[in-house]
Amino acid sequence: MLLILAILVIDNGCWGRKFFHAPGAAIETSAKVDSLIGLNMVLQRRVYALEKAISDQKDYSRGVNAQARLDLEELKDQLNALLQTLDETDRSEAWKPRAGSVPVKRPAAGQTSFSPDSVSSVEGKSSHSDSLLEEPVVSVPGPDVMFRQLYLDFSRMEYQLAIDESEDFFTEYPADPLGEEVRFIRGECYMELKKYFDALKEYSSVLQEYPRGKKIPSSLLRMAVAYHNIGDDDLAAGVVRRLVREYPGSEEATVARERFGGMLDQ
Repeated sequence: MLLILAILVIDNGCWGRKFFHAPGAAIETSAKVDSLIGLNMVLQRRVYALEKAISDQKDYSRGVNAQARLDLEELKDQLNALLQTLDETDRSEAWKPRAGSVPVKRPAAGQTSFSPDSVSSVEGKSSHSDSLLEEPVVSVPGPDVMFRQLYLDFSRMEYQLAIDESEDFFTEYPADPLGEEVRFIRGECYMELKKYFDALKEYSSVLQEYPRGKKIPSSLLRMAVAYHNIGDDDLAAGVVRRLVREYPGSEEATVARERFGGMLDQ
């Protein structure tokens, strides 16, 4: 038996060496596996970091695109307002008398030419015609154009400019339906400027001049905020109670309950 084993060892010396070196090879293989596992973890962390960076970049891109769309809409509004103003200016310029021309009466209905009497009567009043030529022709924008402009200035936080433009609006169109919106924007401008008494005056004007207007709930809510800001919580509570009582289902009433709920319990 010993002889047979010796022969096998001699004939298969390579197999014998592999058998005796097997533990060392196993250890080396295990070390390589551990190294690969560590490398895999490193790669997984890098993949996670790349995925997070891509996600953050997508969120940033969405925010930038949203802001760009808002800026584009504002530019479109400004361009439309400018085009409409230019169009109205062109129409008014078409009726201006040319320099050196003599203003004459328009022909009556059915009359194909100016009568000599009308021409001579105008020529005989040179001083009057000169004054007509010197009188400037001013084009006043329509109420929609004026409102759009002051609203844009309010959106750009040009509060004093919006107030000045609102005064021009009421001078030209004191009875226009847009007056309710203009009056409310004036109140908002004064609120932003922390001129709370002036803001209260504007909101009160909305209540008095437009008793059935759509800005009544908003004006009542803003009045409550203004009274609270000047430290008069009693008046603020009274306004809140009126808002909740007269417009219980409005969004403004819901906001008032959340913000001034403690006043209603007193």
